[in-house]
Amino acid sequence: MRTIIASIFVTIFAVSLAAVSYFNHFYAERALQRDTEQLLFEFHDALVEAKSMLAGLPEPDDFRCNDKTYGELVHLSFENPAIRLLGVLHDNEEYCASDAVTVDLSAYKSHALSGGFSMASAAHGDEHTDLLLVRTHGNSRYFANLNPFLINHLAEHACLDCLSYEITIQGEPTINFFGEPLSQAAYIEFDSFRKEGPLGISLSIKGTREFFEYYKELSWVSTVAFAVIVASVLSFAAYRLLTIRQSLGRVIKDALRFSEFVPFYQPIVDSRNGQVLGAEVLARWRRGNGEIVPPYQFIPFAEDSGLIIEITEQLVEKVTADLKRFGWNKTGQFASVNIVPEHLDSDVFYKLLTQGMERHGLIPKNISLEITERRQIANLAQARKALDAFFEYGIDLKLDDAGTGYGGFSYVQELGISTLKIDKMFVDTIQSDDVKRSVLDAIIAFAKSSELKTIAEGVEDKAQVEYLEQHGVYAIQGYVYAKPMPAEDLVDWLAKNESEAS
Repeated sequence: MRTIIASIFVTIFAVSLAAVSYFNHFYAERALQRDTEQLLFEFHDALVEAKSMLAGLPEPDDFRCNDKTYGELVHLSFENPAIRLLGVLHDNEEYCASDAVTVDLSAYKSHALSGGFSMASAAHGDEHTDLLLVRTHGNSRYFANLNPFLINHLAEHACLDCLSYEITIQGEPTINFFGEPLSQAAYIEFDSFRKEGPLGISLSIKGTREFFEYYKELSWVSTVAFAVIVASVLSFAAYRLLTIRQSLGRVIKDALRFSEFVPFYQPIVDSRNGQVLGAEVLARWRRGNGEIVPPYQFIPFAEDSGLIIEITEQLVEKVTADLKRFGWNKTGQFASVNIVPEHLDSDVFYKLLTQGMERHGLIPKNISLEITERRQIANLAQARKALDAFFEYGIDLKLDDAGTGYGGFSYVQELGISTLKIDKMFVDTIQSDDVKRSVLDAIIAFAKSSELKTIAEGVEDKAQVEYLEQHGVYAIQGYVYAKPMPAEDLVDWLAKNESEAS
């Protein structure tokens, strides 16, 4: 068990690691795109806010620096978080600002906008780039130093020369406001555009392969962690599944040892006169405390694990005894026992069944076999050879779930089927527009042309009974007559049914 789980963990870990690593490029692109859009959004709003504020001031050549106006600049700068410095310049000399910082506009690259506005930019080493919005009138200028917000957001985590931020405002030449243009071709790049009124801004962030590799290294820890988590969760799930299956196998073997598997019987009735033709035997697991385990909780596992063989053998011992109890050993009434292809791999089941019938004085007509079409028979010729022994004894074979599984009508041709059991899924289409109703009619027509008997399963109401009667199907199994019941309840039901019929 430990070796299996360790192998599962290693396999899932490797697959998860490969899958997440494969998407690293996608994650890097998405991160760059997300930051591009966020930066543009914030920068655009900051620029619009600054432009609106500068446009609301008097003409710059009318502004005189004194204690009062200085206080106004400080107040405006404080009220507008998009602006970290606000000032006025006369003739490139006389100047005052909201903070004691010297601004030399001659060191800035200027890009003209409309309405007397322009953008100016200047790099200050590798740490940041100043961006100024300037309003000019005559020889005087207002300037607002824009807060960079997240401009250095990516750069704080990546190399300084592998990312480049560029803006274009109202179609003017591109301004590099962080770092220099890339020295190598861009490996990943995203552009975003935002427009409000006449002001249109596009922002481009470009990254080199160096940026991508750096990002991949940063994400390596999270990639490994993610792979470990996925592998651990799925390995634990596999462990639980294997444990449950092993536990269920042990519990079923214990149930076999204590003879907890019992037959339930669902009557098959002739709808024309109410006569009981026989019953299908259904496996039920009745625990020692009387609790009934639903068949869907153990039948699939029992079939997959091969334990269904032992369960069926245990049922046969009880069924042959029950038929004598019902008094069917003196009639042609039958019990249909479900078998799987594995029952035909040897003569063990044949000997067990026939010996039980002889021990309880049953005639061959008292037992029939049902084989489902839902499970594939690999070798039809070998299966037919095994079935011939049953046929010679006088036991016939019914095809359960006809039209729903692997065999199709090849089972009818190759296995010596005497009766088709029409599945509930087709019966349910009666009085509906479901396309499967045509399949129901085709099955009935095929049975008639092939001179096969028919039994309809899962019949629940009189309307379905009437439709089936109109099409020549009279053997009915379903809740319209009776539900599956243990032998002791069937004895009472048979007596009541006989009394009502007479």
